[in-house]
Amino acid sequence: MASPSQRSAARASIGLVLITVALLAHAAEPCDPADLGCAIFSGQHALEAHLRGDDRVLPPATTRCINCHTQTDPAGAFAPPLTSGYLLEAINRRGGPPSHYDLASFCHLLEDGVDPAGVVVRKSMPHYQLSNAECSALWRFVTNR
Repeated sequence: MASPSQRSAARASIGLVLITVALLAHAAEPCDPADLGCAIFSGQHALEAHLRGDDRVLPPATTRCINCHTQTDPAGAFAPPLTSGYLLEAINRRGGPPSHYDLASFCHLLEDGVDPAGVVVRKSMPHYQLSNAECSALWRFVTNR
């Protein structure tokens, strides 16, 4: 029979295995080095970001798009899917009137946290500092998913 310390060590080992499996399941597939949009989405190309009302820079691992925007069903996700179907379709978002995204409104949301209908998104959505080239690359990537 195992001693209490052996059982405790076994539980800790099982916990570490479960955490490792969960992290690997959410790990991003490597992107083609030429695909900047994929690299931004997966976090392989980090962007500086902060939360609304707080100028402290967030750790890069916390600002990857893939952390929150992984689901394809908006009803079951923490954050809406970043797919062409969701972004380009005129639908009601966050209680606002029907709207759809284009490159300019997508970049405005990423930088300032305001959607195409003028609705401020949740505070948990980071505000990113990104170049026009970075935003365009990310837009191309998410609208081709």
